[in-house]
Amino acid sequence: MIFTSQVFLVFFAVVFTVHFLIPHRFRWIFLLAASLFFYAYRNPWNLALLLLPTLAVYLIARGLGNQEPVRGRSFLLALGLTSGLSVLLVFKYANFIGASLFSMASLVSESVTFTPFNIVYVVGVSFYSFKLISYLLEVYHRRMQPEKHLGYFALYVAFFPQLLAGPIDRAKAFIAELKTRSPFDVTRISTGFQQVLWGLFKKMVIADRLALFVNEVFREPDGQGLNLVFGLYFYAFQIYCDFSGYSDMAVGISRMLGYQSMLNFNFPYISRSLSEFWNRWHISLSTWLRDYLFLPIAYATMRRVGNDRFLGVRNETWAYCVGIFITMFLGGLWHGAAWTFVAWGTLHGIYLVVGYATRKKRKRLRKACGLNRLRLLRKSLQVLITFHLVTFAWLFFRAESFSAAFHYLGSISLTYPGNGGGNILFNLLLLGFLICMEILISKRKRIRWMLNMPPWLHAVFTAAWICLIILLSIDKSNEFIYFQF
Repeated sequence: MIFTSQVFLVFFAVVFTVHFLIPHRFRWIFLLAASLFFYAYRNPWNLALLLLPTLAVYLIARGLGNQEPVRGRSFLLALGLTSGLSVLLVFKYANFIGASLFSMASLVSESVTFTPFNIVYVVGVSFYSFKLISYLLEVYHRRMQPEKHLGYFALYVAFFPQLLAGPIDRAKAFIAELKTRSPFDVTRISTGFQQVLWGLFKKMVIADRLALFVNEVFREPDGQGLNLVFGLYFYAFQIYCDFSGYSDMAVGISRMLGYQSMLNFNFPYISRSLSEFWNRWHISLSTWLRDYLFLPIAYATMRRVGNDRFLGVRNETWAYCVGIFITMFLGGLWHGAAWTFVAWGTLHGIYLVVGYATRKKRKRLRKACGLNRLRLLRKSLQVLITFHLVTFAWLFFRAESFSAAFHYLGSISLTYPGNGGGNILFNLLLLGFLICMEILISKRKRIRWMLNMPPWLHAVFTAAWICLIILLSIDKSNEFIYFQF
């Protein structure tokens, strides 16, 4: 069941109505049942793969809360991590690990071949596994007490707006909201509905329309010439509108039900550096990787280096470079069980390490060139360079293999193939509209007429926006890109 389907529209209408009609003390039961139905709608067998690790982590976390000796807690943590990651490792990475191992073995013996396991990918497993792990680590480090109420904890893991593709909310804040009475708030519901509509527009009008062009040029790049350049830039906006559109809908639906989900995107393509980009893109994942991978690795590296310098390099630099490189490597692998995703993550790791190593030199260069006095020009160049680096990296994210990625690059030319011109022009107009709307949304608190709009005019704009989505949407059946991760 996807947010853009008619089935979900009926499902959510029922959930929204019943949620506010029943007493608060019964809402968690209804929401949990609705979330499990939502997840089982596609494949009922997936429920076992969701509920078994949820129950295991719940029991292990309760044990962590009662266990005092360090050895006992370390054993429980290892057991909990294994339980939380088991479904992810088996159903997402078993074939990838097997194929990689057999590929290395084939260097020694050509007779070695790998037969893939007959495993069906479990949608949403990457997201709910990370929820389980973050909760377990928070309890282990005593930053929160283990939740005693199994129903609240199960609802945190299975909450249907976030289940398939995030955001990856933290347990402490979400469970606290579950225990707090949420009245029927017209303003909150209205703003949540607006965010859902904006997400629908980004997905169904922009992302799905861009996908028509992008899929075509990536499927057959030969002879496409200049279209391949547009294809790569369009993909950068396709994946942004697709995933941020889902996040907008998830956050908006949660808000309509009375729960505050964390912001997942904050206009990432206006970032002035790669580190700023990762503070704006998929924020729930970025902060997860920072808290549970980068910081522990960085601190461990500093302890390992020990002295102030090692091989002439300060230990803080070693900590950052080692931490960020491993984090981005694993972050790329999290996105998909393929070496192209690893390459995408590693490339971002290289960007960040090089940016960190050259920060002082770039500062001196800006001063020498006089860019410090030309603030607008400096910011524009920084945004432009960052966007192009990110867009180039998206090639490895989108390509099905390294050979396909390099073939795509080799096929790029400045020759116009004579087709697709109308499609390109319309897509550019759509992206211009998207940018104007994003600017308007980011500045809405400063624009008085938006704040003081009478209810009747607000209703007219909402109705017009719904009509625009219906008129311009092209295919309601396209799933969200991040469902495969």
